[in-house]
Amino acid sequence: MKKITRALTAGAAVAAFSATALQAGVASASDLRSSGNPITITYAGFSSMNGLSTILSQLNRQYAGKYVFKAIPEPYNNYAALLSAEIAGGTTPDIYGASWTPSVYYAREGLELPIAPFMKAAGINPKYFPPGMYGKATLVGGVNYSIPLDAFGTALFYNKALFKKAGLNPNDPPKTGAQMVADALAMKKAGIKYPIIMGVDKTTQDFLYPSLVYQFGGVMGNANTCAALFDSKAGMAAATWEKNLIYKYQVAPAAPSVGEDLDEFGKGVVGMVMLPAINQGAFLKDLGSKLGVAPLPKIGTANDKDFVGQQYLWVFKTPATTSPQGAKGVAILLRAIYDQELKTIAVQNGVIPTYTPVLSAVRSTMPFFAAQDYMVQNGVINPAIPNWGTVTGVPLYNNLEDVLLNKTSVSAGIHEAMVQTDELTRTLPGCSD
Repeated sequence: MKKITRALTAGAAVAAFSATALQAGVASASDLRSSGNPITITYAGFSSMNGLSTILSQLNRQYAGKYVFKAIPEPYNNYAALLSAEIAGGTTPDIYGASWTPSVYYAREGLELPIAPFMKAAGINPKYFPPGMYGKATLVGGVNYSIPLDAFGTALFYNKALFKKAGLNPNDPPKTGAQMVADALAMKKAGIKYPIIMGVDKTTQDFLYPSLVYQFGGVMGNANTCAALFDSKAGMAAATWEKNLIYKYQVAPAAPSVGEDLDEFGKGVVGMVMLPAINQGAFLKDLGSKLGVAPLPKIGTANDKDFVGQQYLWVFKTPATTSPQGAKGVAILLRAIYDQELKTIAVQNGVIPTYTPVLSAVRSTMPFFAAQDYMVQNGVINPAIPNWGTVTGVPLYNNLEDVLLNKTSVSAGIHEAMVQTDELTRTLPGCSD
């Protein structure tokens, strides 16, 4: 219950301070416009910022005396608390990069600006975004406030050397849940200590569990009512399949530490892990030619969908963004991010650019492009519920962890997760009864 309280506190802080911060921003916008000092444009968030320092240096030289461009990376685990403090202290970033649903929260709070004018000024054409990631799918009150930067699915990473040691074809990863179990049992028989490591905490489960819910024909939540819908046959089937890997088939350890699946797979001692595809870059450095990457097997009975993580950008109402010159600065930085930085992010991290012109440019140079592209094209993004999967996901993943640690039954744990999630979402903007 302590983790839920902390999540609620972070969300309440944003709501409590939003009005004050917004008023302060609008009040000082005229001072900014009349000042002869350079306008600072700040980009913050937990989106990837690979290669951005070079780009910012170039922009700062090019626009010296007019603009100062800054980037501040923030950790995913406590972005909400950091952003709450920034809003409270009147230092709200001008551009923020994070996953899709935090944008919904701040848009509903009235803290964001419509994104279309900035896209037009930056020369970013909305027709080049996938319809499932921009447009009707991402409207908040009939307006688009954020744009997708890149996306990455839920991947099956496997060690080709360990496949070969177990007598398996290293170029034929499992395509079904049954085959995955069979391959894991073959590795166990061959003496491989960890055929699979599956994290039981939120770090792993906020990608894996929704993927399995979708594969068993379920949905996670209702965007119109903010109701949690994972307490269903699909939701319980997903948790049961995971639990069986640990206790029935005994091909995965029962209580791995946080991040152990990432660490041990990177050391080359684990056969298979199911993790966000954005880890591809790090695993390539660790394993080189031993690394295998494939879409998540068809584990469920309905389809082979996977959850797609995303990185979106949006523009907060700040003294800079509400001034004409500041808005031009925002457009300059957005254009640089899409035209220059996005290519680096894609190749180094193993993510799919959501902007077609950039996607075409990296298609031939990005490792495992076909597998990565399939995950994204075949995937599902979170429902438009404020902070779904981040702050709002805490009750689900706390209870799911208890299920996978065998502290409670599947039915009891998933039901309690739904009750606690609904209690939390009712406190969020646009979700009250």
